[in-house]
Parts: sequence; C-alpha cells; structure tokens
Amino acid sequence: MTKLKRQKRVKKSLVFYKNYFDIESPYKILIDGTFCKEALNFKVNISEQLPKYLDSQVELLTTPCAKAECQLFGNTYDLPLYGAKIVINGFKLQDCRHKKPVSPSICLLRMAKRREKFFIATQEKALTEKLRNVPGTPLLYIAFNAIMLEAPSEASRNIEKYRLKDLGITEQEKNTIKLLKSGTFSEETIEVKKRKKKKGPNPLSCKKKKVKPNIISQEHIKKKRKCTRKHKAKTNPTVLQQSAFKANGN
Repeated sequence: MTKLKRQKRVKKSLVFYKNYFDIESPYKILIDGTFCKEALNFKVNISEQLPKYLDSQVELLTTPCAKAECQLFGNTYDLPLYGAKIVINGFKLQDCRHKKPVSPSICLLRMAKRREKFFIATQEKALTEKLRNVPGTPLLYIAFNAIMLEAPSEASRNIEKYRLKDLGITEQEKNTIKLLKSGTFSEETIEVKKRKKKKGPNPLSCKKKKVKPNIISQEHIKKKRKCTRKHKAKTNPTVLQQSAFKANGN
C-alpha cells in the first residue's frame, strides 16, 4: 500500500469515528507490551510516528496492568519483554480501576467498554477479535515496518446503520450523504445549472463613432472642374445664337 493510499484510508476512518462516536483530537491511545515489543522489532519510534501517522496530537497511555506484565516478563535482559518494559515506562499511566493487576487483554477490553474514546494499540490477535465487537474502538497495530489503523469494524458500522434508521433516512439519502462526505459527485449524480447573469452593454460598442474628415482628393477636384467647363460651354448664349443663325440661313 502506497503512502498516499494509507493517508486517505486513515483520514476516512478518523472522520467516521468523529462523526459517529465523537472521537476527536488529541487522541488517547492505550498501548500494551506486545505493541511496544513489535515496535522494537521493526525499529518503529512510537512517540514520533504515531502523531505523524494520525496527523494529530496524541496522548500515549498505558495501564498499570499492562505495565505490571512488562515488569514481570522483562526484569532481566533474557526475558521477552525486557525492551518493551523500557518503552512502556515512558508512557503516562491511565487508571484502570483494578486494585490488583489483571491480564492486559482483560484490562484493555474493559477500558474499551467504558466508552472513554480510547484507541487500543496491541498485537494480540485474541484481544483484537474481542475489541472488534466493541463499537467505536479504533485499533492500531504494526505491520510491514509501519503503524496501521484498522478499518472500522462491523459492530461500528452497524451503529451507523441504526443511527441513520432512527433519523428516518432512506437508502438513497444515505448514499447521498456518503457522496457528500467523500466530496465526489459525478455528472450523472447531480447537475448544476448555471444561471446566466444579465450583462450590460459592451462599453466598446457605446463609444461615439469617429467622424472622418471630409478630405477631397486632387483628382476629384480636377474632374469637378472639367465637368463645370463643359457645362458652361453648352450654355454659352453666343454659341447658341450662332448655331441658330446657321440653322435659319440654311
């Protein structure tokens, strides 16, 4: 999975949890020893990479029960949780209300059921399966040298369906809501008719026409003079009398 796809997937899941379970930044993340151990194996810096991955401020937490397990199985270098004990000691303790330490899987499951909007970061498969049945519980794990946020479980998705049903929303309206959230509308889905604004007169067409100067060429003047001379010659009275005399003499 490419980095861009991972970011889109994470953003989509975070928006889902925000809309239906009011889980907002800064995120409270409960971490157990198995997650710390896997982070060491893949050289993942939890304190640096989790805020970047979720693109938000985070509060890294653990429970006294989870810390007690790391201390029990990490007192010496040869024990499996020795490195995890060092990592988990750097996280703030969240009160789990257990007077005596219990198994971290039991502790974290009860914490999730308290509906205090915790993210659970664990590598324990049995615990993950149980947490998927608790609606509104974001699950974090490490895979392929990177931190991953699991997609919302079926139990969380069912809460979405029930809420939409209570609101009286039809299936078609539900699909429209999904499109609105994703921000993607095809041309077939919605047609936006653009109203043409009334445009004023073109300012260029409103300009006064330039009056061309009455320029008479020299050729036109010469032609006019010739026409005037011919006209005078035809209307000369002396010429008319001579022509009339000749006509009578004949």
